[in-house]
Amino acid sequence: MTRDDIIRMAKEAGHPFLTASVVEQGAGPVPEWLERFAALVAAAEQRPISDVTEAVTKTVIEVEKLLCVKLGRQWQPAGMSIQTLVDELAALVAAAEREACAKACEWEAAKLEQWPQRDVLTVRACAAAIRARGEQEEPR
Repeated sequence: MTRDDIIRMAKEAGHPFLTASVVEQGAGPVPEWLERFAALVAAAEQRPISDVTEAVTKTVIEVEKLLCVKLGRQWQPAGMSIQTLVDELAALVAAAEREACAKACEWEAAKLEQWPQRDVLTVRACAAAIRARGEQEEPR
């Protein structure tokens, strides 16, 4: 907040500026204009915080909606967690990657049909092992 902002709020509260005579009055009842001025300053200080909070909330909602679209789910205003949605999406991506790797192994096995049977079986075993990784509990 700038000096001009404070002066503007003091004028809006009903006092054009602080004079030496106001300061010299010392302890005593707080003038009404000063209470209004303090309330204006407090409100102005809170405004940026609420603006940031609102912007962050909107961004979180947009991220949640984007993740729901990627997951083929309907966004709901409550009960969503970005972390849960990201974990769910990561699991889908990992499953798709495992399947792609397994298919690559099977494709290689098909090309090896003229090779010794053990080589073909080894490549097919690799494909099965890749797929099985999705069924095992991930280490934490």
